[in-house]
Amino acid sequence: MTKKRALLDASFVALVSIVFACGGSEADGESSDVAAVDTLPLAVPAPEVQDGLLIVSPEQVREWQESETEFVLVDARDAIQYGREHIQGAINVPYVEIRAGGLLPPRDQRIVVYCSSETCPISQYAYEALDQLGYEEIYDMRAGLEGWKDAGFPTVMGADSTATSR
Repeated sequence: MTKKRALLDASFVALVSIVFACGGSEADGESSDVAAVDTLPLAVPAPEVQDGLLIVSPEQVREWQESETEFVLVDARDAIQYGREHIQGAINVPYVEIRAGGLLPPRDQRIVVYCSSETCPISQYAYEALDQLGYEEIYDMRAGLEGWKDAGFPTVMGADSTATSR
């Protein structure tokens, strides 16, 4: 079973568990107790699934950065756009290079791809190309660079990040 499929299955199981835990029936004569809610395990937020892709928010990516969670942030835009502005720590692997199987991170890495904005399809194309190349833990930061900036997170002006994790 692939990691992506396992994540989808785990998300579904978590959702079903929460629904059953929170939606208990009072038909059996027992009343619900507010204190019982406190005994439930904390839920781990599941990634959103959209068009078969795992979508991650800028806030989640920032949380991964701050907690030093291991992942590779891939800016799938062209080198000129990347050179103008990008997210700190991102490596630039343009979609055309991803599609050609160019210099890419190892297949066992967690990969987050992004492009310019939510209306830009490049991150979705890059995600699909990585999936076809056998990557198993891929996320699309669909909001893109604009969503990152709208969330108030810093960017880097100029091409001063290197692709050391390739």
